Amino acid sequence: MKEIDLFSLALQNLRRKPYRSVAIGLCVAVMVGSLFIATIVLRGVQTSLSVGQARLGADLVVVPTGYETPAQEAFITGQPTTFYMPDQVESQIAELHGVAQTSTQVYVQTLTNAKCCIGEFFLIGFDPETDFTIAPWLATHLKGKPLGPLDVIAGDRILLREGDGATFYGTNFRIAGVLEKTGMGIDRTIYVPIEGLRQMIADSYGLAEQPLAINPDEISSIMVSIEAGADIIDVAERIEGQVEGVHVFTASQLNQAVARQMQGVMGITFGVTATLWLMSLLLVGLIFSLIVNERQRELGLLRAMGAPRRAVFRLVMSEAGLLTGLGGVSGLVISGVILMSFSRLIQLRLRIPYLLPSTVEIIAVEVGLLILALFTGALASLQPALSISRLEPYAAIRQGE
Repeated sequence: MKEIDLFSLALQNLRRKPYRSVAIGLCVAVMVGSLFIATIVLRGVQTSLSVGQARLGADLVVVPTGYETPAQEAFITGQPTTFYMPDQVESQIAELHGVAQTSTQVYVQTLTNAKCCIGEFFLIGFDPETDFTIAPWLATHLKGKPLGPLDVIAGDRILLREGDGATFYGTNFRIAGVLEKTGMGIDRTIYVPIEGLRQMIADSYGLAEQPLAINPDEISSIMVSIEAGADIIDVAERIEGQVEGVHVFTASQLNQAVARQMQGVMGITFGVTATLWLMSLLLVGLIFSLIVNERQRELGLLRAMGAPRRAVFRLVMSEAGLLTGLGGVSGLVISGVILMSFSRLIQLRLRIPYLLPSTVEIIAVEVGLLILALFTGALASLQPALSISRLEPYAAIRQGE
């Protein structure tokens, strides 16, 4: 007697009821796809924060009081913002105990019709003489070549490449280098030497459609590096307590701001996904209980033809595994396409940093979720499979009539 191929038999049984099979597969696909998107987005945020924090390079960032939220959003998403304070604040901070180094930055928002590129971008003027955030990157990538006043460094999302020209407020700049992708606001930022920025501001009155009303003695933020062994919180409190009109935030506070933004969305997402998983488990279990009841005669005949109990058990389990496995694969493929197509939209709508995790991490998540889909099918069909495999052939045939 030819041995029965359980896989082929399970596949034929699923094809006999296509609508029912599609309904189960779709439910599992939605559950797996939702979990995949939520997990990858969460991991992408963590990866971006880690890379962005290393690129930030400063222990503390000092901004005018009342502008801490716009400043954090600028660092997180690259949303252009402008605010200013007197440059004398830097000397006050530099004299405080625990402060090792300071460097000023000036923020400028580009016009929407800039000749180089579409949209608004964030211009940051920095001082190459004192800077310690971009300087390490310059030393590595420019290999000691001097950075001219009109040589700028562009973020990855600007879509400009080394050697390209860019015009802002009537002043022509040259792209000297492009920063690696971080997933944070740095990717939508252009760093301009402070000398070139001041020249752009002065020339804007005669060259630009809209002149820049920024005084030479105005700055936007101060990057602070603290002394070795100093407590970062103590230094931050000392700055706020002794320097009037400023607010200080740390890289960890940027992470906390992102966590607050994600808490509600991710909580709802994982809650809905957990509900979907429970519904999938109950639905698959209910449907396979009905399937087993409908097919008692068929399965009883299999037993009467010599199929052992374990073969019937494996047949039911194979059908559940095949169905949930295909549903899981479909969910992963569809959610992957959605994530790749709308990742930038997700980042903008949720106002979160996002950097796609490594291929190894993505594959690990996919394998884990596929195992979860198979486990769901196995758990849901376990009781029906056990009950029918224990039933005697004659009893199964009689009850199925």
